[in-house]
Amino acid sequence: MSPSPSYAACCIFREYHAYTELVKPGLCAVFVFICGSFGFSADKSSLPTLRWTEGAPNCTVQARDDGHVYYGLSSGDFEVTLAVDRQELEMVPHRAIPMLGVLLTFHYKGTGQFEVQQNRFTLEFLKHFQVVQGSLDANSMLQHLQQNIEDLTDEAEHHQIPKHPDQKGKKEAELQARLKDYTEMMDFISTRALRPGLLDPSNSSVSGWVFFSTRNKWIGGWRKPEPFVLRLPIENEIVEFPFELPPKQGKVELRRRDQ
Repeated sequence: MSPSPSYAACCIFREYHAYTELVKPGLCAVFVFICGSFGFSADKSSLPTLRWTEGAPNCTVQARDDGHVYYGLSSGDFEVTLAVDRQELEMVPHRAIPMLGVLLTFHYKGTGQFEVQQNRFTLEFLKHFQVVQGSLDANSMLQHLQQNIEDLTDEAEHHQIPKHPDQKGKKEAELQARLKDYTEMMDFISTRALRPGLLDPSNSSVSGWVFFSTRNKWIGGWRKPEPFVLRLPIENEIVEFPFELPPKQGKVELRRRDQ
């Protein structure tokens, strides 16, 4: 199963490690509120659970030379693949929005419809009081990034440059560098983020990034390896992917599914 995302998509997401101190404390507060509002204390779903388990039938794991590890699970009329970046933890604190990203690919083999409920995905931070964060909404992220762009421009053009006219060139260069980072991130979210939708026989596959905020008073410094549990409501059950960051290193391995 293992449908592969493009190598370019993986590389683009990696390049956000260059983000450093892009937002002033006052502007960051916007994201503290927005991202924090997606947190949950626990997953209390009463649906049956289907859990990815290494070595189990219909479960695969594969390390690839694109820097990602792919976990695959197949059940009934669907297949889902989770891809995680080996360097994900190092990139999180340097992004304009402190967030953790995973790449998901869905493939539907049935004859009806299959709902991808991206807005109901959750990620549990096991070593951080088992905090559960809901997936971030791509449209909301884009709106607030745009607001940050406007705020940064206003701050530079109406406050910083008039206050320091002798540093106009430097201030303008700094502003353009920041705006470039924001617009690139907005472009990535616009084109690569997974959104809720329906699959059917004529449109049977979809792949995209899903993001989870790391802004929460209970989420502290990373303690490698960091264990997580990704939960996805699929049809009439909850699919769970337990994984670690960085992923376990070792020999590339692919297990075949029993029919």
